Amino acid sequence: MAKALNGDRSRDVRQSGLIDPLIKMSRKLPSNSTFVKKIRLILSIHFSNGFRINSTIELSRFRRFAIVDYSFKIPLSDEDLKESIIACGTLFDGKVYTVVPQTNNKIDKLVNEYFESGAQVIFYTEFYTKNENWLYKANIISKDMLIYILRKLFPNLKFTHTYFGILDTPVSNTLESEILRVWGNDVLMTYDQLAKRLLYIPLQKIKYALSQNSDFIWNSKGTFSHITKIDITEEEYKSIRKVAQKESKVHGYFFITDLLFGEIPERNHELSITAVHNAIFRICLSDKYEKKGKIITRKGDTIDALTIMKNYCRTIEKCSLNDLLNYENELTGEIHRWIPMEAGYAVLVRISKDTFIADKYVHFNPKAIDSAIERFVKGDYLPLKYFTAFGIFPDCGQTWNLFLLESYCRRFSNNFRFDTPSVNSRNAGTIIHKNCTMTYTEIMVDAVAKSGINLSEIIVCKFLFDSGYIGRSTTAKIGEIIDKVKAIRERKN
Repeated sequence: MAKALNGDRSRDVRQSGLIDPLIKMSRKLPSNSTFVKKIRLILSIHFSNGFRINSTIELSRFRRFAIVDYSFKIPLSDEDLKESIIACGTLFDGKVYTVVPQTNNKIDKLVNEYFESGAQVIFYTEFYTKNENWLYKANIISKDMLIYILRKLFPNLKFTHTYFGILDTPVSNTLESEILRVWGNDVLMTYDQLAKRLLYIPLQKIKYALSQNSDFIWNSKGTFSHITKIDITEEEYKSIRKVAQKESKVHGYFFITDLLFGEIPERNHELSITAVHNAIFRICLSDKYEKKGKIITRKGDTIDALTIMKNYCRTIEKCSLNDLLNYENELTGEIHRWIPMEAGYAVLVRISKDTFIADKYVHFNPKAIDSAIERFVKGDYLPLKYFTAFGIFPDCGQTWNLFLLESYCRRFSNNFRFDTPSVNSRNAGTIIHKNCTMTYTEIMVDAVAKSGINLSEIIVCKFLFDSGYIGRSTTAKIGEIIDKVKAIRERKN
């Protein structure tokens, strides 16, 4: 193996141009080996941080050290001396360093032994980090210098930007191959276990490969399995695909829990139920279906999470906002607050910041409630926050507050509607007469124009936020609002 990796070393050195200066020196000097030894000693003692090969000052210092240390005046021109110094060390990034043969031999041995164990690649960064203590002391001062030496030592291997070895496949394929090589018979493996088996692959690369390659099945924090470790029979495979085809045809989507698992969880008892779900999907369905959270659809079909959430809300009598957020996360694997909140407002009644209930627990009298609202809304609209007391509102079975009033105006009022830039829990938004045809942007323009405030972005945003028109301290519409208010004020003047 070592011979195969090293190739013809003498030929490689000759081609690199490192032998010719020594041959040239031997023709001029009676004791070439002694001269080479002195050069290396001067380099190692006086130029441990490298000899700047194109510096005339460095050359002068070198000659002076030869006289002081060995009473020896170097009988070479500057160019010949530079060639001799290069031949006795390692030229890297404009400097010559003394890297003794023993160092190269040690690198050679470590690399050969690692590849002989079955490994296919070595990442430069990890090799240098794991051996930095002795490499740096041996004047291999950086990862880049190590790469330079490795290329000289192993001309027959494949070198990429981040690693070298027997393979030169894309990094994702290389990582998968190396991880599976050391996986063995284990069903589950952790990051740390793999890192110990893959000495010269960075832990972050291992984590990246496991997270990006769907063939690796997440089981629990820092722990994975692989689809080749999952026990699913051919009969189970066919049954799962049959159910998936039926459910997707009838409903357009289905939940992973709608599938018939049979004995799969028991036979794969080391896996968490989440891992079982993901493995079943990957092995049985991933060719034709897409999965987000627990929802599965045919590839190319879109998931209408809002519709699914509304259907869910029709089945419950009471829930918290967190219940809705968590359900949406289970469905899609993500949290978009507007989806569960829109669903809650569309089907349920919000009676507090955290609670939604079914309609049957509220008894609205639209005529009496609208009459009470009329007492507050004197024009076309009024921000919700301006309702500060509810003494004149009739009993509805729940305690009146801004959340309940918003729900009422969204779905039950005959004379009013509710609008806001986005659903929120800050009571930001406006109650508007249904006969008012203004858009919400036009309402904000009207409010700013009537306020008489200075039209700087900061002042206008603060007015809209403090008044309750918006729930954030800024709005994407601010430029449009200011331009329209300016036009209104110019026409009046």
